[in-house]
Amino acid sequence: MKSIGPPCALLLLAAFAIASPDIAPEDAHRRQIVAARVSTPPELDGILDDEAWTQAEGSSDFIRNHPDRGEKSSQQTIVYVAYDDENLYIAADCLDTDLDGVIGTEMRRDYHVWEVNDYLRFVLDTFHDKRTAYYFGTNPIGVYIDARVTDNGAGFHSSWDAVWECAAVKHAGGWSAEFAIPFRQLRYPGDEEQVWGFNIGRRIRRVGEDSAWSSIVSDNVSTLADAGLLVGLRDLPHSRRVELRPSFGAGVDAAYGDETEYDGLAKPSLDIKYGVTSGLTLDATVNTDFAQIEADDENVNLSRFDLFFEEKRPFFLEGVGIFDMPMPLLYTRRIGSAGGRETPILAGMKLTGKAGGQSVGLLSVQTDDVEDVPTTNFSALRVKRDLLKSSSAGFVLLGKTPSDGSSNQTAAADFRYNPTREIKLSGAVAQTWTEGVGGDDMAMNVDAMWSGEHTFAGGHFSDTGPDFNAEMGFIRRTGIRDGGAFATHSVRLHDPTFRSVALHTGYNLTGDRDGQVLDRSANARLELQFESGDATNVWTNRDWSFLDQPWEIREGVVIPAGMHTWRTYGFHFGTDERRVVRLMTISETSGFYGGTRRSVNARGHVRPTPSLLITADYDYNSVSLPAGAFTTNAVNGRAIYTFSPDMFVKLFLQWNDDSDRVRGNALLRYTYQPGSDLYIVYKELWEAGEVRDRAVIGKLVYFLNL
Repeated sequence: MKSIGPPCALLLLAAFAIASPDIAPEDAHRRQIVAARVSTPPELDGILDDEAWTQAEGSSDFIRNHPDRGEKSSQQTIVYVAYDDENLYIAADCLDTDLDGVIGTEMRRDYHVWEVNDYLRFVLDTFHDKRTAYYFGTNPIGVYIDARVTDNGAGFHSSWDAVWECAAVKHAGGWSAEFAIPFRQLRYPGDEEQVWGFNIGRRIRRVGEDSAWSSIVSDNVSTLADAGLLVGLRDLPHSRRVELRPSFGAGVDAAYGDETEYDGLAKPSLDIKYGVTSGLTLDATVNTDFAQIEADDENVNLSRFDLFFEEKRPFFLEGVGIFDMPMPLLYTRRIGSAGGRETPILAGMKLTGKAGGQSVGLLSVQTDDVEDVPTTNFSALRVKRDLLKSSSAGFVLLGKTPSDGSSNQTAAADFRYNPTREIKLSGAVAQTWTEGVGGDDMAMNVDAMWSGEHTFAGGHFSDTGPDFNAEMGFIRRTGIRDGGAFATHSVRLHDPTFRSVALHTGYNLTGDRDGQVLDRSANARLELQFESGDATNVWTNRDWSFLDQPWEIREGVVIPAGMHTWRTYGFHFGTDERRVVRLMTISETSGFYGGTRRSVNARGHVRPTPSLLITADYDYNSVSLPAGAFTTNAVNGRAIYTFSPDMFVKLFLQWNDDSDRVRGNALLRYTYQPGSDLYIVYKELWEAGEVRDRAVIGKLVYFLNL
């Protein structure tokens, strides 16, 4: 293995040249709310008639951030905080003079409630570092919303699911909600007396009003720099509790071919969570089972590069924000997949959290061998140190080690520097080492952004060596230099019909190391928001693309080498999320590598009752080239019926004529107690008009707190 190159090593050292971050000044100017210690916990029914709330001091006077930033909220909200040896309790009384206008329909956990319902959400910055926080929320019918916030709100990870409780009810004067957050679900310092960052916000959906207890400059409560203070927390528990989630999955899988093969499935698995310290959590998984995870949407790829698919597996999602970097060096979809085939995960562990001024992440996963793919270990170490008020520097080490003796490693250092609220700078430098490969294996990038009340602008530059090989990351191209800039300007319109108008512009240039332009794009887009919540966009792009060799985009359809240029015109219209029937369409007409391309994307959401949501997504492409023509069609449809916040059933159907594949999936999820779930799954796959696979699987998960 080669030694670390000098540039990378220097940056690794520079990232930690400062022994400790600056100590934040006293936050005397911030709003404060005092948590009351109570001996009798409130009954979680959403009704604020418990003795605990008479002991807690209520706080109100929410300030609007949209519309009419800085004005008092049109409706009063009163918030209370209490705690005991087990839980933190938060309650809010959301008064409203128009009870019929209070909207509460969505019951599914972590759905986009803020787009369709009245909504209450709060953040707990337990380390008071103005960078990371826990996020909880609900609506007037008690939906569960939770997430982790990182980088002062820039990162929002809704995949994090804690074990907690809430309840909400409508009453004669509006609606109210109660939350019970177990301290064992939170990580915080070991101090006898705690001061946490805290903010709580409310959305009144019918008038599009957002307000917050501690006034915020941005439009988001998760901007932690604007948070107030939660004080009065003393002698919080610091026991190192263990949480176990044993599960058992069983079913049958029928594979159809020349002969039908039946495979009985019986798979026990175990997930463990251990509080190593008050700030660090160890997660482990053994014989991991992801049978309940929905398949990816069918997509048509008309580019020369791989498509990016989001991570859906809980083990890789929880706490993953610590591994975020300006360069995508850790793409966890690489773990458990090789050459399009699934490789079973034997075991994995993950250590995440904070220690002093440092955020730490350690990941190690072992996959099983499958045919010609050897058993492989994937490991990652991430350390990030808080600097100044809202900046940081860190490094990451990544390693992929198959049992066949080959290996691939990546080392990188990165920084985020925010000298003011408006200016954000970030960058990274990385180097890879691959067995038997040498040469120019380094990469770097820098990004700069400026945000004002009405204007947002930025630029980026990256340089990637031809031998840079980050096998655990998602790097589409190597041997290139890429740069670009963008700007957005929006104006609030005081008009009964139109809410706002915005102009977006951008330019990007990609070239090789010899100065050859590979891709270039210039674009402009005009966006108009209506007071009704509907929106429309029109745009035009100018694209240049250089092919150094012929490209067979489809069988028998070859695009010749050389420079190709074309123009695109597009249109979008979408109706408001609150509508019973919501429609959205995107249409583009463009040139395309010497020919033409026409595409249409149509989406529909129908909510005939508060419990039932039906969605459909249709993509159409018609491509005509000198060497031939082809069309593609893809359909993704879902029907979700939510019986309660604890139970739903989801039907999923997708069809793609480009791959001649039809896939169906049905899932029932029942949370029979907090943290414990029952899943029943049915899957079916058709290819070329014939059924290829059918499976029925049941999975029971039980939550134990030791």
